[in-house]
Amino acid sequence: MSVTQNKYNHPYFSPILQGIETKLSELNSVLTYVLTMDEIKAEGAMNKLAQDAQLDGMIIIEGIDPNVYEFIKQAVPSVVGIDISDSTVPVILYDRVAAAKSAVQHLIERGHRRIGFIGGAGLTGDLEREKRYRGYRYAMEEAGLDIDPRLVVNTGWDVNNSYTLVYELLNLPENERPTAMFAASDMMAISAMRAAAEHGLHVPQDVAFVGLDNIEVSQYTSPPLSTVHVPKEEIGMMAAKVLIDQIEGKNPLPFKLFVPYQLMLRQSSDYFRK
Repeated sequence: MSVTQNKYNHPYFSPILQGIETKLSELNSVLTYVLTMDEIKAEGAMNKLAQDAQLDGMIIIEGIDPNVYEFIKQAVPSVVGIDISDSTVPVILYDRVAAAKSAVQHLIERGHRRIGFIGGAGLTGDLEREKRYRGYRYAMEEAGLDIDPRLVVNTGWDVNNSYTLVYELLNLPENERPTAMFAASDMMAISAMRAAAEHGLHVPQDVAFVGLDNIEVSQYTSPPLSTVHVPKEEIGMMAAKVLIDQIEGKNPLPFKLFVPYQLMLRQSSDYFRK
């Protein structure tokens, strides 16, 4: 059995969930519960679930409240993480720092110097510690480029905030606004592109965009969104296989398994700025 942190209708998490369900079915196991963080934190919900369902194992996707996580590790025999920070359990992940860095390096290679960031902080609430922001910062620093704090947009991972804050950002004078934006998720990039279009700006000639995730809809935006492909369904399948191995006692030691990512270049950044 496994628990994920997001439900069925999310463009990033749904393929992971599909991969989990597919592999569990192949291994003659069943995904019994899919719970969000809010549902887990409901009074007594986790305790009741652990007692009534007699859970064999859980898959935790991304950040989780530390107190809830400690309870899960005590109550559930086998735990596997996807993109979590825990050296005591098996974790499946991709290198978020390097993936973000590759996206920003692409924009730098296209001649951009005023590059902004769109994203949000993790559980710590500190944007500087967020891995995709760190990848953005490292790429800028290595290229000798300054980061203008006005061009760093902390959306709190809310697509509406991405639209609103980027729209406000683009009110800057032409010589002060960004010529390119890296978004830490495709959903943030898509709403920001809408803001640019409503400003009468052309993508990528006036402002280029690169996202991260390669959700299905990114190839159908106007123009199609450059992004970093993350093998989401494969991540889910690997996590499910590792969980069953854990339950069967086949993984005596915890480990980290990094999956590859790939920069997908499309028209939203296909412009060389002189």
